[in-house]
Amino acid sequence: MNFTIISLSDAVYDSEYMIHSVDHISSAVSGLRGYGIFPGSKIKKLFSSPAGTLSAYEIMGTVIALRKETSENISVVPADNH
Repeated sequence: MNFTIISLSDAVYDSEYMIHSVDHISSAVSGLRGYGIFPGSKIKKLFSSPAGTLSAYEIMGTVIALRKETSENISVVPADNH
């Protein structure tokens, strides 16, 4: 199966993605499992702050905000590839 793995920070708005992997080296990322951020979960980028430092994501029916440096440690693939 061919699919492109990208950083969550590079996700296209209003497109659904599946989390491929999470880099737990970052302490900010390691605590996100309780919010549903783990491989296999579906996630959608809703919007970003004007400065681009924060983005809102919908996951498991909840909207959360992540800093860009945190979302760069989460790899995703388009959900329609699964």
